Amino acid sequence: MDELIEALKRFTPISLDQMDKVQLLDRIDTKYILNQAKLSELLGKIADSYYVLNIEGELLHPYETLYFDTPDYNLYRMHHNGHQNRYKLRFRKYVNSGISFFEVKLKTNTHRTVKKRVSVSNIEESLSANQQQFVHDCTNDDFDQYLPALRVNFNRITLVNLNVGERLTIDTNLHYGDENGEKNIQNIAIVEVKQQKHSVSPFRQLMRENRMHEFYLSKYCLGITCLHEGLKKNRFKRKLMALNKLGYDVS
Repeated sequence: MDELIEALKRFTPISLDQMDKVQLLDRIDTKYILNQAKLSELLGKIADSYYVLNIEGELLHPYETLYFDTPDYNLYRMHHNGHQNRYKLRFRKYVNSGISFFEVKLKTNTHRTVKKRVSVSNIEESLSANQQQFVHDCTNDDFDQYLPALRVNFNRITLVNLNVGERLTIDTNLHYGDENGEKNIQNIAIVEVKQQKHSVSPFRQLMRENRMHEFYLSKYCLGITCLHEGLKKNRFKRKLMALNKLGYDVS
């Protein structure tokens, strides 16, 4: 982690207000999973192309997230079975600022990510009637009940390319927890390139040059597969095996 912070010191800082000019609540995502040491080695090559979010001198920002699902984990199953229109529900807290949202994150059949959210005072353990209605309005689904399914805490680094309207998020130090136990995944970096449309990206170009391929597995699905032996995960097995071969204990 120290190497990663040192690499980030080469980037020009940007404030939260400046970064919010590139919100990208409707976007295309490209995802990679890297070893933290390798990422630290590569980041210096794109320091001239991105700003790094700096809040009161901090470059690493803690996030707390509570995902909701149906009692039968229908939302997880939608992802596992490759449904083209699917979604996730979560409360998310930006710990440093104390700001929290209830979010519906949709993946459309055109492969776009659309995030809809409402401000809340804090992470809550149940959905209010208004939040249930918000879910219905966003998804048109009528599941009877949504329950807390998975708690995910992590640290995030955010890089911004203002020239092309691109955000790059780097999530590390993943900690999962639910009624089945807890799981820490160290030394891994989940990197997402977020763009309005596919366009020139210094980071994606860097990945191609280093023969690093896109890797699509959400933090939610990764956590569920780690903590729920009984849930189907055939569709994710190759990805989980690939992560284990890279030295990440996700079994």
